[in-house]
Amino acid sequence: MAIREILVPQMGEGLQEVILVELHKKPGDTVRRDDVLYSMETDKAVMEVESPYDGVLTEWLAEAGTVLPIGAPVARIETADAVEPAPPVPASPMPGPRGGRPQTDLVIPPRTRAYCKQLGITEDEMRRIPAASGKLMPADVDAYVAQKAAQLPPEGVRVESEELEYVEKPLGQQQRVFIYRLKRSAQVVIPAVARRPVEWGPIRACAEKVKAQGTIQPSAFQTFAYCVVQAVKDNPRFRSALIGETTIREYRHVNLGIAVGLPDGQLTIAQVNRADTMDFPTFVTTAQAQIQRARSGEDQADETCQILLTYMGPYEIYDAVPVLVAPAVAVLFIGATFERNGELLANLALTFDHRLIQGIEAANFLKSVVEYARNVEQTIRS
Repeated sequence: MAIREILVPQMGEGLQEVILVELHKKPGDTVRRDDVLYSMETDKAVMEVESPYDGVLTEWLAEAGTVLPIGAPVARIETADAVEPAPPVPASPMPGPRGGRPQTDLVIPPRTRAYCKQLGITEDEMRRIPAASGKLMPADVDAYVAQKAAQLPPEGVRVESEELEYVEKPLGQQQRVFIYRLKRSAQVVIPAVARRPVEWGPIRACAEKVKAQGTIQPSAFQTFAYCVVQAVKDNPRFRSALIGETTIREYRHVNLGIAVGLPDGQLTIAQVNRADTMDFPTFVTTAQAQIQRARSGEDQADETCQILLTYMGPYEIYDAVPVLVAPAVAVLFIGATFERNGELLANLALTFDHRLIQGIEAANFLKSVVEYARNVEQTIRS
């Protein structure tokens, strides 16, 4: 019998991290070669990873939702075949800006140099990275970055320095996932922004009227969110995704994301799936339940989330440029209310992926949102 570790595979040049999305097996399960073990999210897509062995899954070494560097161990599988132990390899210290001597004769191709620049690796640090040959390749850089990440203090460990008068605190797992998705967005999305106001008076009045009836207790924001769902239903590009460079995936139903702030300043996402199939009371109760789950720390965003809503009304923020976070194709900011010419208004700002959505489509979508909101009482009855 032998215990084999399953490592995060390198799926493409330059890939440094993945998110472990879903575990498809449980400890103790029998696993066949090519069985799907887990799903992971890369900077391009969510993909399934298959087992390279027959055996029994003994343990998972990471939980779903964890950001892992390439090459990190994910699971252990006990196999029937015995494996001769490899001769021990002496551990070498991790090279870094202060350790080891620069390799003055190391050949660094232009693409590797450009890649290091993108990662913020200096010339001095670049020449301390071990190379499999006499030439430094992007794969060597990936291995270096992964090993360096593995040597960071574990989550929850504080590093204090009285000499330099600072305290270092590791990022929480949710924040690491959020940063990963921001970086993914910056790499693939071409953002554009469109703005216009919406009449908020009818929305607020409608929410108060429904509350007075006592069946459900919608907020004005949740009432407005239902109007957005109807507009997404009417505008297929806003429930689509660009797969690679040549394929548009159009979802049949609306999966709506709602940004939820946590007390420690982190951000998470509540997701309402198939929102277009719900009547207003079902949508409100579902959204409230999902928001409560998000506030307890559960990030629900997945690759099917098409549009995000971020509501800053309670914080008296009137305008902003929202940041689009992949895999969503658009994010809609709703600001605090203000009066103009006797009307109660709120500003809307839509950031959308210009690779998939053109300006006229964004304008028509916002017009549709505003029309549903203007006729909100009819909207929630339809």
